[in-house]
Amino acid sequence: MKLHKRVLICNRGEIAIRIARAASELGMESVAVYAPADALSLHPRFATQCLEIGRGLDPVAAYLDIDAMIETAKRTECDCVHPGYGFLSENAEFARRCESEGLTFIGPSADTLALFGDKLEARKLAESLDIPIIPGGHGELPDASAGIELAREIGYPVMLKASAGGGGRGMRAVHDDTQLDDAFERCRSEAKAAFGNGDLFLEKLIERPRHVEVQVLADHTGEAVHLFERDCSVQLRNQKVIEIAPAPNLSEDLRARIFDDAIRLVRAAGYVNAGTVEFLITPEQDAYHFIECNPRLQVEHTVTEEVTGVDLVTTQFHLACGNTLEQLGLGDQSAIKTSGFSIQSRVVVTSPGMISAYRDPSGPGVRVDGCGYAGYAPDPSFDPLLAKLVCTSRSGYSQALTRTRQALGAFQIGGIGTNLNQLRAIISHSEIAAGDARTTLLNDHPELMSADIAASNGAMQLLNEQAARLSGGAVTVPVTPRNDLPLAEGDEAVVCPMQSSVVEVSATPGTAVAAGDAIMVVSAMKMETVVTAPCAGTISAIAALAQGDMVAAGQIVAGITPG
Repeated sequence: MKLHKRVLICNRGEIAIRIARAASELGMESVAVYAPADALSLHPRFATQCLEIGRGLDPVAAYLDIDAMIETAKRTECDCVHPGYGFLSENAEFARRCESEGLTFIGPSADTLALFGDKLEARKLAESLDIPIIPGGHGELPDASAGIELAREIGYPVMLKASAGGGGRGMRAVHDDTQLDDAFERCRSEAKAAFGNGDLFLEKLIERPRHVEVQVLADHTGEAVHLFERDCSVQLRNQKVIEIAPAPNLSEDLRARIFDDAIRLVRAAGYVNAGTVEFLITPEQDAYHFIECNPRLQVEHTVTEEVTGVDLVTTQFHLACGNTLEQLGLGDQSAIKTSGFSIQSRVVVTSPGMISAYRDPSGPGVRVDGCGYAGYAPDPSFDPLLAKLVCTSRSGYSQALTRTRQALGAFQIGGIGTNLNQLRAIISHSEIAAGDARTTLLNDHPELMSADIAASNGAMQLLNEQAARLSGGAVTVPVTPRNDLPLAEGDEAVVCPMQSSVVEVSATPGTAVAAGDAIMVVSAMKMETVVTAPCAGTISAIAALAQGDMVAAGQIVAGITPG
């Protein structure tokens, strides 16, 4: 069946570049959109055409504007849209609007998005198919008291979860009654801000599991296949850090069972296109539990591509235009194989600033999907992902680890903070080497997140010396306090350290505070930061900020009269 002619890429960063390249390989044209904050980003330069959207909106809102996306697609005569991941990728309303406007949504149907966008409904479907689910409630929790009652019934520890959304937002582990009240409000607030839906449910907390997911493909005839599994156990605050395909040290029997359940689930849902079915596994008990199905492309799709040889993005385009798995050479499950191991490391920005030097690694078995360059200043409003380092070896798992360590040592990013040093420590940890990392790894070994393992090879030393010489030293963006809030003479200013959004305001005028007390909680780069009092005293003024409001780096958000 003939492919579409022109795709609107409803995303940004490295995934927008990935989609544009796939479209070009298929002979399709592409249209990229960018918020004003992304005017100097790379992704618009990879598309056939690019247009600015969201002038006057905050940067994230620009990519969530359904009306603007539809209008842009029609104005540029696109016949399909690819949402990537995040933003509108799981928005059922957006998929329905595309369908009503004659635009093909590259992904599952709106009904499928609605089904799997509600984790409670997904649990019910899995349970109806006798797929193991985590013990817990069957509906939304009306309040914290109901949560305490249910937690006592199923036994602590438990996990509070947002019914909508994903990406680790709106989730908290709770170990006793005293924690649940606060956790309930924090989860509900975070879920409401992130997804527009504050509904929560509660499950038993599975302790020290492995997080393993199955990549699936399905076509309009009802046929479905899997492309094996990925281990995504290394996580920080429920955000994946390192992913491995296939999962090392997984029993063949357990692997076969999760494959079977994943295929049964997507067939029962009438699923079409690419998706991922996720499980928590307890190897000691040879047990597993379904947790969710992500009806979209995953950040970690790269490792599956590397070990199977299947291009998942071009396959998405083929399935969306009506081609079958058989026509794509993927109709026979027994013919789909894996070769070797592939490991993805997520390189993220950890501080504001401008990149003063950038060189990504290369060589056999090394792939980098990224959006960084020297002179680029990542906007902290967005997800902090800067690059995905994907290292593959046909010779085995230990060789893939060695290749990853070498590539991390050859990755140069200057001028801003990144997690490269921490990734070097994590990838060298004994539990990673043993292929038995658990979701608790970074909590059990907090020293990994404070590791300072800088690349020490001669090539990196030369690159850093030359970068400093050419730039006259490290390039950073200074944070200058903005006096948006008039303060009385002698008052101490409370300054927001980064551009961020408000999660909650903890103080009011007249509140007595000690040095280090919380004034407000803000969120940037998917990390919450507590803005604290610089001295003891009384709050004299506080900015009129509500949940979700944007705060600039250096903005004065409160004043304190010392004393």
